[in-house]
Amino acid sequence: MVNQFTTSMLRPILALVLLLLTQIASAGTLTATVDRKQITENDSFRLFLRYDEQVGYGQPDLTVLKKDFRVLSQQRSNQFRSMNGKTVSFTEWTLMLSPIKTGTLIIPAVEFDGQFSQEIQVTVNELSQTVKDQIAKEFFFDIEVDRSSTYVQAQIIYTEKLYYSVNHEDATLSEFKVTDAHVIPLGEVRQYNTNINGQRMGVYERRFAIFAEESGELVIPGQKFTANIVNSYNRWSRGRPVSVVAQPIRIKVESTPSTYPQAPWLPSQQLTISDRWSKSYSEWQVGEPVTRTITLNARGLSGSQLPSIDLTQVDGLKYYPDQSDHNDKTDTQGIYGFLQQSIAIVPTQGGRVTIPEMRIPWWNLETNQLEYAILPTQTITVAAASTVLKDKNTIENDKAAAPSISSAATTHSGDGYWIAATLLLLLTNIITAFLLWRRQDKAIDKTPGTVPTSSKDKLRQVKKACQKNDPLIIRQTLKEWSQQELGISAMDQLGQQLNSIALSNSLNELESVLYQNSENSAFNGQMLWNNLSQAIKKMQTSRPTNQAELSPLYTK
Repeated sequence: MVNQFTTSMLRPILALVLLLLTQIASAGTLTATVDRKQITENDSFRLFLRYDEQVGYGQPDLTVLKKDFRVLSQQRSNQFRSMNGKTVSFTEWTLMLSPIKTGTLIIPAVEFDGQFSQEIQVTVNELSQTVKDQIAKEFFFDIEVDRSSTYVQAQIIYTEKLYYSVNHEDATLSEFKVTDAHVIPLGEVRQYNTNINGQRMGVYERRFAIFAEESGELVIPGQKFTANIVNSYNRWSRGRPVSVVAQPIRIKVESTPSTYPQAPWLPSQQLTISDRWSKSYSEWQVGEPVTRTITLNARGLSGSQLPSIDLTQVDGLKYYPDQSDHNDKTDTQGIYGFLQQSIAIVPTQGGRVTIPEMRIPWWNLETNQLEYAILPTQTITVAAASTVLKDKNTIENDKAAAPSISSAATTHSGDGYWIAATLLLLLTNIITAFLLWRRQDKAIDKTPGTVPTSSKDKLRQVKKACQKNDPLIIRQTLKEWSQQELGISAMDQLGQQLNSIALSNSLNELESVLYQNSENSAFNGQMLWNNLSQAIKKMQTSRPTNQAELSPLYTK
């Protein structure tokens, strides 16, 4: 009866919350992208407008585009795609645009169904005189590099355009290779149309990032294009063969400047450094690990060119660095390199600790001078291990309550998002209370005389919860196991008891997910289980004479 009554009350509440959330989030999102941001006057390029819902009728308001662009054509498609096991549906409009003028132009925000796309900046360059002088030819090359001189290991953007005015087939461009240089393609070959002095022409375009490996003169060889011109009056004709070769490009490459310090050579258009901490400075305590994540972002450098972070040793802190993560992103503008490195830091003594400034030298290719990316000095007060802190639940409640107070005082727009967040919190609390009630209810319904759950069974429950990656159940079962097995219930004590930094980091991530409104989607329950099982095995191995202190690990 109690079960039925509770379920009957819970069902309409959940339905109401879900209905409200659906209403708030009913509007889709409109996003805009282009296939090129560097355009020559009279070129055509594509603008993609994507609405993340199916649209039966209507279209975006395109009148805002007509100030600086001609809309040559437009198409609409409704698409369904499977991504990571989930089906995604959306409506996409593909617009063919041509700029009316040169310079830096803004594709304005486009409106549909009350939603607006983001603005996009494009650069429209004037047509070179070299191209204008060759429009009488059936085929011709136009080659550009963004720098006539540069430094070793610095990025050079090479743009190759092949213009044509006749129909052809079997078109082939030679493979792009440069001696003593590393070459990275910037996308696939692009094909589009342009208009030169009233004559319609087609264009093949390809772009590469080139990194000279030696100083001196870098020679980019002339590329070759071959095709067969189609005979429109004789379909059986094999066509007339044609071959065009571009002129080679020569670039002066200088060595590292003498003024550059003894450090990894980083020539870039822009380089930045940032960091984030797993705990606020007020939460540092002796013996409790804190994770510092440092990120380097560089324009014009690959991730592999970015050096690993060397930290200055500080008295009172022990460092446990993780492997560096190097990644790249490419677009038509070049290479963007990323490096991310996490370091576990364990305070070994209380009091004030100063983490010194971090300076990463780099060479600014735009200003041709030395600069530094800097993380400033940071001073932290570390609490002693014996310091009596506020009750954990009180702290958690304070953290949960703080956002609603500050948001009410400072937020003046976007009320729908705060309503949604509040409803999500309400829904989470309802589900949590229901799950805990079900767990207690099942415990009450057990027949008298049932043998209490063993420590091995509790550990089995922990493993199962970790495999399902359920943070709420993981914490509950882990707390029950540690209370029964070790006589402790605080998560921060469990890592210390088992003497495992890796486990402490996993437990900190678990606490962040549950109580700090963390958006860290990288929480991995399986990793927590691996760290826990390894810590248990290590403890059992190191204490062969005290097996009673820790039950054998359940491994089935």
